[in-house]
Amino acid sequence: MKKIFLLILLGSSLTMYAQDPEDGLRLSWYAPNGTARSNALGGAMGSLGGDLSSNHINPAGLGFYKSSEILLTPKFLVQTNNFNYLGNPSSSDASKANFGSVGVVFADGHRKNNWTSSAFSITFNQIADYNNHMRFSGRNNFSSYSEKYLEELVHDNADTTAALNNYIFGSSLAYRTYLVDTTANANGAVTGYQSLVPISTGVNQVYDATTSGSYNELAFGWGGNIEDKLYLGASIIMPMINYNRFTTYSETDATTNPNNNFGGFVYNENFSSRGWGLGAKFGLIYKLESYLRVGVSLHTPQLITFRDKISSDMTTNTEGYAGVQSASSNDLNEGYPGVREYTLATPTKATISTSYFFAAPNKPTQPLGFISADLEWVNYAGTHYYANTYDQATTDYYHALNATIKSIYKNNVNFKIGSEIKLNGNWMLRAGTAYYGSPYSDESIKASHWTVSGGIGYRTNQHFIDFTIVNTATKDAIFPYRLNDKPNAYASYTGNRLMFNIGYGIRF
Repeated sequence: MKKIFLLILLGSSLTMYAQDPEDGLRLSWYAPNGTARSNALGGAMGSLGGDLSSNHINPAGLGFYKSSEILLTPKFLVQTNNFNYLGNPSSSDASKANFGSVGVVFADGHRKNNWTSSAFSITFNQIADYNNHMRFSGRNNFSSYSEKYLEELVHDNADTTAALNNYIFGSSLAYRTYLVDTTANANGAVTGYQSLVPISTGVNQVYDATTSGSYNELAFGWGGNIEDKLYLGASIIMPMINYNRFTTYSETDATTNPNNNFGGFVYNENFSSRGWGLGAKFGLIYKLESYLRVGVSLHTPQLITFRDKISSDMTTNTEGYAGVQSASSNDLNEGYPGVREYTLATPTKATISTSYFFAAPNKPTQPLGFISADLEWVNYAGTHYYANTYDQATTDYYHALNATIKSIYKNNVNFKIGSEIKLNGNWMLRAGTAYYGSPYSDESIKASHWTVSGGIGYRTNQHFIDFTIVNTATKDAIFPYRLNDKPNAYASYTGNRLMFNIGYGIRF
């Protein structure tokens, strides 16, 4: 884990701000959303086809369409979070109703040479939702948030002029509010920097972050089938990301001593990230038998150009040392937020799938239902940043960032399985589950996503409606800050996200 701390120090030399490896993970490690039917089946759609989620999972599935279709899928989310930070349990929650996915497929069911049918589809899908609220607290007598500013100034050998002006979203705020101050020798000459936080007697730390936004994909896909045996497809993907985070971090003196020059400080950060890009997905599905299918798909890295903005402020109570002091990045940057532009390549994904269709003994030619499974390989360590500007400091930073990503993340395999059974009439019952393992190479960090889902569907020749419930249980580690010279405390996180999903479609 040492490389990540060296990276933080390297990034601190930039006068604006820098990305963390976790920012890239936000675009690759999640339990993806799709249509209501796909969600009910745990996302195990790689060899099924006949659903608009095929555009985002395996576009060969579009080749199963013989008639056109339009679909709308809204959803409602309820999020519950539980934390344990330094032995102190806490919880938070959030809820949100939003847009899920919408799409249309235009099918051509007329035979042309060996092609039995083909279809073209346009879909817009919200594959990840960032709406959440995370809050935890604890007493710490080992380290302080202020030490990351101290490390920054010492690492850069910054003089007082640089400390005042060059780190306008962090260390300069700490220096201007006397959270970090200078040390001097007997002659009054500045010899270094010190934190005013009385770490040995303990501080009460509070981390509070509210996030919003989503990761969306606009997809243009084509799929066709040859002799109802071999299905081929491809889709062009345009990712669109909107992410916002407002963070408040505070530390207060854990003692009742009014004369130790520290009452507390509050740091506020407002961060936003907007991105759009391009990628592709390819796939095939083959019917080994009428009751058995296999599928293979490949998702290329998506190249996404981002524009991030940040602003921050700090207020520190130094009691008798300098009283209450405040500073804002707006005052140091002519009232404007800091802006950074860069490009990110998401990990490669590859999936192998199989589906088995079963029938009632008295009607062997009429499928009663199926069971489907996907194995998905994800190259988490392959997330790669590219600088949009070519000054040496920025180039060096992204080179170090990519090296850090390779060292702290690993490749992993995710598993999905789902089943559908036809009931009497036009009703169908569905269930599924999916497990997304840890992307971290550090085995001591326990992290996973596990979804359990179920739903029902009703279909006629022209209309269909699906009702789905999905529960996603998440384990992760949340670091409020990272230091170079000390072990880093983190909050053990367990979360449950309950999603209610409705899909309505019309065939034409």
